Amino acid sequence: MLFCQRFQCPASEFEARAFKKCLYWHARLLAPMMRRLKPDFFAEDFKFIGYLGASTGLREIDVDLMNFRDVNLGRPSSWRTTLKLRVSGRKAGRLAHELFAADSEANLPTP
Repeated sequence: MLFCQRFQCPASEFEARAFKKCLYWHARLLAPMMRRLKPDFFAEDFKFIGYLGASTGLREIDVDLMNFRDVNLGRPSSWRTTLKLRVSGRKAGRLAHELFAADSEANLPTP
């Protein structure tokens, strides 16, 4: 998994570390408390992170990003949409694109 290679973490820590890394900055303060009070609040975020981790290319990443956007728009919640107490699709997408770009550069044949 590209994320685990880049951030030197075991696969068992992928979801938790990616979740924290992709949260909006202000959500990082509230997320631990919200996870204790309502454990399923971030279910869609973890599902999205799981899909990103299983993606094998940028096209899959882009589809996952669109699906996550649709989930957030399809079930509006002021906590998720207005207060943005959720994973940032933009941050997650940027990170995924960086990881795949770095991986493809690393696998280019040297002249």
